[in-house]
Amino acid sequence: MSFRAFVLATGGFSFLGGLLFGALSGKTFLRVLLLFFLTLLLFGTIRVIRLTIARQSGSALQNPLTLSAQGLFDDLFDPMLTGLIRLLRDKNELSVRLAEVSSRFEGVLEHMVEGVAVTSSNAQILLVNSAFERILEVPAEAAVGNRLGLVIRVAAIHQLVEEVFRTRTKVMREVEYHEGGKKKTLNVVATVTETRDGSGKSYGIFLFYDMTTIRGLERIRKDFVANVSHEIRTPLTSIRGYAEALTDGALADPDLSRKFLGIISGQADRLSHMVNDLLELSRLESGTVELNLGEIDLGLQADRMQEVFSSRLAEREIRLMTDFPRPFSYVSDESLTDLVLTNLLDNAIKYSPPGREVRISAEKMEGTVTIRVIDNGTGIPREDLPRIFERFYRVDRSRSSSVSGTGLGLSIVRHVMTLLKGRVEVRSEPGAGTTVSLILPQASFPGGIPPGSGISP
Repeated sequence: MSFRAFVLATGGFSFLGGLLFGALSGKTFLRVLLLFFLTLLLFGTIRVIRLTIARQSGSALQNPLTLSAQGLFDDLFDPMLTGLIRLLRDKNELSVRLAEVSSRFEGVLEHMVEGVAVTSSNAQILLVNSAFERILEVPAEAAVGNRLGLVIRVAAIHQLVEEVFRTRTKVMREVEYHEGGKKKTLNVVATVTETRDGSGKSYGIFLFYDMTTIRGLERIRKDFVANVSHEIRTPLTSIRGYAEALTDGALADPDLSRKFLGIISGQADRLSHMVNDLLELSRLESGTVELNLGEIDLGLQADRMQEVFSSRLAEREIRLMTDFPRPFSYVSDESLTDLVLTNLLDNAIKYSPPGREVRISAEKMEGTVTIRVIDNGTGIPREDLPRIFERFYRVDRSRSSSVSGTGLGLSIVRHVMTLLKGRVEVRSEPGAGTTVSLILPQASFPGGIPPGSGISP
């Protein structure tokens, strides 16, 4: 039934009741009875309308986007429901679009390499991403709600924040500061943006890119170029000088010419060793080295080192001692460990005063073997320890000309230990000597132990 028909029927019954009420003049009981029935009719009408509205409204709330008017008063509820459905559908579509945009924005923000901080016009942080937490080492809970200048206590960044809000222009700056005893370099890009709703609100957007590693690599590259140039120039200058002296007449003096030719030969050997070490380092870095694992007798290896360095040990009156039980065997690549021990013993002998001793010790622990090369030499200052594995790095540059060597030995040691999935540790004190520990795994090696070698892992 339509609402209009219901209203007409109710009005008709009421009109007929009124006529009947007038016709029953003088009959009080019948009039009272008729009035009672008319009251019941009015109450019932209101009750029906109320129940119908409640039922239709409940259905609309349960399933508003697919509801169609059904039952009584369709002509009354159809326009209302159509408008409600359109409003809810538009709201739902808008919510879905906003959710998609928000999800896309959060995905982009969280996968950015740069740390991002969004602030209000007074530099209060409203939003940060995970890269910000990692680069600045500040958790989001401690950053959001605080001023950027209080979160990052660096004067240069304070000035940058003030400048970007004062000038309303993009500001790019590289900031260097020390944190926890370490130097940190950040590339900061800051700008101010205003909302498009005409409210006049503005927000600061700050991007932080960690340049510490890049600047460190640039420094290593510059040092490498400078060092290799210096190391090559020194023997070349010596060779050229003595060759010119021989050309200018020194050949006439047999003793002098023999001396000059010996110096030229020594400097040529120095260049040759440098080139060989560079080629060896390049080979190790290439990732093409194949491991030849097998059982190694450290005692025989130490005896072999004694023969290799016998002349230098005798010349400097240094004793090479061993401090491990014999036989002492371990599993590794013999040629690579020979290369490591050769470089470590070369350094130990080179920087030990005459009359001292150099020791090779070893011990086995569960799953590892540790080999140590110990000297009582000049030692290494604490501030130089992090850089001793860099190519051509010398602790005392003033001794570069007096102490022979390529400056590549410890770089080779580090790369070999990485290839063997081991590690190298250095303990040293100036004037008290140096201990270099090689920790090699015995349980598992890259590629495994060769089958048929008779060695159990």
